[in-house]
Parts: sequence; structure tokens; C-alpha cells
Amino acid sequence: MTLREIMRYAGTLYSANVAASVVTFGVTVLISRDISRADLGIYGLFQAYFLFGAYASSFGLAPATVKWVASGAVDDGEFLTFMALRLAGISGLLYVAAGVAYLLSFKVLAVALFALPAYQVFSVGLSAARARLWRRREALVLVFASLVTSAWIFALLLAHHGYWAPILGQVLGAYSTAFVMIAYVMTRNLPRLRWPGAWRRAFWGTALPVFLGSAVFAIGELADRLVIRHVLGLADLGVYVMALTLFNVLNKPVHMLSRVLLSHFSQADHGVGHAGALEIVRINLVVLPLMGLAAAAVLPWIMPFLLNRDYAQAFPVFAVLTVVILVKAIELVQSSVAVAQNSATSNMRAQVVALAAYGMAVFFLTRAFGLIGVAWAVVLRWTVLTVVQRLDLKRRGVDILPSHLLVRASVAYLVALAFFPIAPWFMGIAYLALGAVFRLWRAPRAWRLAIGRAQN
Repeated sequence: MTLREIMRYAGTLYSANVAASVVTFGVTVLISRDISRADLGIYGLFQAYFLFGAYASSFGLAPATVKWVASGAVDDGEFLTFMALRLAGISGLLYVAAGVAYLLSFKVLAVALFALPAYQVFSVGLSAARARLWRRREALVLVFASLVTSAWIFALLLAHHGYWAPILGQVLGAYSTAFVMIAYVMTRNLPRLRWPGAWRRAFWGTALPVFLGSAVFAIGELADRLVIRHVLGLADLGVYVMALTLFNVLNKPVHMLSRVLLSHFSQADHGVGHAGALEIVRINLVVLPLMGLAAAAVLPWIMPFLLNRDYAQAFPVFAVLTVVILVKAIELVQSSVAVAQNSATSNMRAQVVALAAYGMAVFFLTRAFGLIGVAWAVVLRWTVLTVVQRLDLKRRGVDILPSHLLVRASVAYLVALAFFPIAPWFMGIAYLALGAVFRLWRAPRAWRLAIGRAQN
């Protein structure tokens, strides 16, 4: 794939999500108006359980699917048999775990576990489509999943004004999407099922390091909510969930791009993949931070008109969380290259070190600075992850980015973010000016690559 094709694919996926996000954002506002901050905090715990379970039960199947299907090294019939058996086994274990959790009266956890089999079907199916570069089908699935989940939540909120409405709406949305995907697949001419061959060992060599790294990452995602729950209380957790909800809307283009990059680097040869990585990062460092700063400037003006409860604390927290977008501009490229070049253990090691650094800092920062401290602890975790990841990749001979690129970009972004309390509309201008001074990008070259007039 050329750089233009990468951006086009990611743009298609993000455009599809923008349409769905309008509805999703409206439902988010409705949830925040209809339930209390404490109930929103419980819903945030459900999301944390769900996210942790999604990573912990995935066994790295989705990213390994992208790599191996995109490389063309796996027979379709063998792969279909392999994946159907694995998903059936994972689903059985999850249903048993959900039953046990329910019997022990952990009902929110039980519902999260019950939703996970449907999510794993959705995740693997979407990964297979991405590996084959079926961008229109992938976009349609993403839009359908978002819309059907929003519709279920809206309908349940009309009947029940509490945290169970969004929780059950998310569960029903996951199963609706999974059933539609399975029904669609059953209408196609499926390959003849074959018993998986010798490639399984190499597949697990990709999947397991990714799985272990993702599980460690998920612990960090769960930890911030648990720390707030026990140190600050459910009401503050509700405020943090609101900040995270806004951040996740902003974070969608990053997810779209990371999905495409793994397929791209899995298909590319060693030289082509490395040559395009730096240009992708330079474009990321223009587009993604500007989106973060624009959102930090605009949302504090708009959201108070839409919310009927006081979420003023959420906006400074959201502004700090946008620093993660800057870090991800580099991290998502490094992660994709690591998996594609059979160096997934680099990601796993980096996740472990990052979680350790986060664990040592989060309680102190939370007690000293409240929710803002939690947000800076999250930024610290992503920064340590990216730095350690780069050092490990360099040790393995995969040296793709200048060593001081993240430092220069961070200085430019933090100086720009300092204008948030006094002149938020100036933040984007400040970042562009400092970025030019620090030579973060070469605009003419990046533009020619983006429109396909130069080769990457």
C-alpha cells in the first residue's frame, strides 16, 4: 500500500465512524442527563471490566489474524476451521465465568463477561476483513455496530433510568452485530474446511506476545477506574468517565489508522515498511495533535449547554488526556511495525515496564492532584510505553524513527496546552509554530506523499 492508500483506507473508516459518532455522541449526552454521576461511574466500571475481558480473552487472535491473512501464508479453509474452534472454546469459558460471577452476586462483572463472546466474533471478523483490505465492508460493520448499540441504549433508557440501561444496551448491541456478521458469512461461498496445518505454531508466536502485552495494557485501563473508585468515590469516577468518553470519540481516528497500518506493514517488505514509517509519523504529528487541541478548545464551550449536571471538572482532565493522542502518533506506528516484523515481544515488554511506572505514580498523583493526577498518570504510562518500545525495537535492529522526535513533539504540545486556561483558541497556532521551529515535519514532502505524487 502507498501512503495515499493508507490514508484513504483510514479516512474511509473514520468517515464511517463520524456518521455513527453523531448518534453515539447524542446517546452519550442522553445517558449523562438521564442517570446520576454515581450511576455513570458504575457504567464506567462495566466498560473497564468489558475492556479488560476483551483483551484477556482474545489470546491475540485479532492482530494475528490481520498479520497472517494479509501475508497470504494461510489456507482459507484451514484458517476458518482454526478460528471457529478457538472462538467456540473461548465462548464456552466466558459463559461459565459469567455464570460463576452472577452466582457470587457480581452482576455487573457477570454481564460484561456474558457480552464478550459476541465481541470476540465481531473483532476477529473485522480483522479478517481488514487483512483483505475490504474497507467498505469494514466501514459498514463499524457503522452498524455503533448505530445498533446506540438504538438499544436509547430504547432501554426510555424504560429504565439507571445504569442498567446503557449496560444492557451495549450487550444487546454486541450480540446483534455478531449475529448479523455470522448470518452474512453463512450466505457466502465458504472455503472447504480443512484441519489447520503447521502454521499454527508460528501463528501463536505472533498472537501470544500480543495477547500478553494487551492483557497488561488492560490492567492499566482497569486500574485507573478502580483507583478513582476507592480513593475519590463514584461521583468523581462519573466525571472521569465523561472525560474518557470525550477522549474515546477523539481517539477513533487513531484506532482506524492503527488497524490499517498493521495490514500495511504485514504486506510490505522490510525496506518499504521502514521507509514509509517516518512519513506516516510526521503526518500523524500534524493531524492528530491539532485534533486534540481543537477538541480541548471547543468542547468546554459546547458541552455545558448539553449536560444538565456539573461536569466542569471533566474538561481539564480531557485536555490532559489529549497528550496521549500525541504519544500515540508515534506509538501506533512502532506497535504495528513490531507485530509485522515478528517483534511483538517488544510491545509486551514495554507494556510491563509502563504499567510498573504507572503503578508507582498513580496513587501519589491521585491523592495529590485528584482527577488531573490520574490523567497525568495515564499520560506517563503511554510515554514510558513508547520510549521502552523504541529502545527494544532498536536493540532488535528495527530502528525506524529519530530518537528525539517524541521529545520535540512533546515540548511543542505541552507549551501549546499551557494556553488552555487562558487562551484555548491559541493552542493550535502555538503547536504549529513550535512544530515548525522544532522541524517536526516537512510539509511539502508530506503533502506530496499524501496525495500520491511521490513514492514512500
